[in-house]
Parts: sequence; C-alpha cells; structure tokens
Amino acid sequence: MVTDQQPRMPLIQEAPLIRDQVYQVLLTKLISGELAPGDKITERLTASELGISTTPVKEALRRLENEGFVRTIPRRGIVVGENALTSFEQVITVRAWLEGLAARLCAVRVAAGEIDGPTLEALTVPLALMKDPILRPVDEIVGINASFHEAIRELSGNRVIVQFVGTLLGVDAAVRKRALADPEELQRGNAEHIDVGDAILDGDADRAEALMRSHVLRSGDHTLHAGPS
Repeated sequence: MVTDQQPRMPLIQEAPLIRDQVYQVLLTKLISGELAPGDKITERLTASELGISTTPVKEALRRLENEGFVRTIPRRGIVVGENALTSFEQVITVRAWLEGLAARLCAVRVAAGEIDGPTLEALTVPLALMKDPILRPVDEIVGINASFHEAIRELSGNRVIVQFVGTLLGVDAAVRKRALADPEELQRGNAEHIDVGDAILDGDADRAEALMRSHVLRSGDHTLHAGPS
C-alpha cells in the first residue's frame, strides 16, 4: 500500500513520438531475434501491422540505417544488417564505460559534499523505490530504472557523458525493456542498481564505477543472448 511517506515518481511523462515508438518496436524485434540478419523489412507491411502511416516507419528505418542496424540493398529494399548484433554489442560496451565513469564522478561529488540533499533526491527517490518490495508493472519499473541511470549521469556533472549517452538511449531503452520482461533478470538488475546506488551514496568511487560497468555489460550480454522471448 502506498503511503504519503513513500517517494513518488511523476505520473505524467511526455509521450514519445510515433517514429520513436516504431524505432523501439523494430529494435526489440532485432534484439529478440524475431528479425534476423538478412531479413527484409517492408515499410508498408510494418505500417499496416502497427496501424500507422508509412512516414514514421520510414523515419525509424532511416535512423536504424544510420546506426548500422539495417541497410538498403538495390532492387531488394531494407534488410537487417549482417553485423546488427555486433552493433548492439558495441553500443553496450561504450555505454558501460560511460555509465561507469558517470557513477565514479557522481560518487566523488557526493564524497566531496558537492551535491546537496534536494538535488540528490533525483538519485535517492528512484533508489528508494527499488528497495520498496511493492510489486509494480514492468513499464513503471522501466521508468524508475531509467530515472536512476539518468540521475547518475546528470549528477556526475559531466555534460559530455550526458550528451554521448543520450545518443545511445534508443538502443538502451529497447535492451532494458526486454531485460526487465524476464522476472529473474528484473530481480538481478534491481539488486545491482541498489548496490551501485549505495556505493555512490557511500562516496566509494572505485566500487560505484566497477559495479555500474559490470551491471551494464552483464545485463546487455544476457539480453542479447537470451533468444526469442
């Protein structure tokens, strides 16, 4: 039962654009293996399946092509790239190091007293929700986890990290949502988040960085090799 003393997350969030939703749907299919290397992706069929026009589908496919997940073959159309899995793995590796560095910098700032209580609530609120045993819908858990990671990046004080990781968030969201659909992975990831958060609040920079990097790498690897859901 929720009480007035329990931390709360915003109930209203900005709705994603249709093209971003299409991008997430296609990414999830790529990650799960539903769309395999060499498979053709048809704009009209995808639009029909989703009940939308072809315009947002074109925009989503253009983004996927720019990121190396799909490619255009003359007289055949758009197909899943042969190196799509490698592209995912590279994104996860880069994100792991950047998120690890963000956790380190955040812990350093906490230890130095550079982050006051109200500002630190951006981290302590989602952390408290993770420690709360109340059962929550997967979408709500995904939002809490996203807020946790975002808070660490923002509180790191490094705008370059925030900007670079921001370019990876499309892939990150698809990976995270798929991972959290697995109850065991959800519990494992939640425990790892709590360990990272506690290390940051303790001002233990080495531990915070190592735990965050390990978490992102392990979670990403588990998701990419879990097979179709």
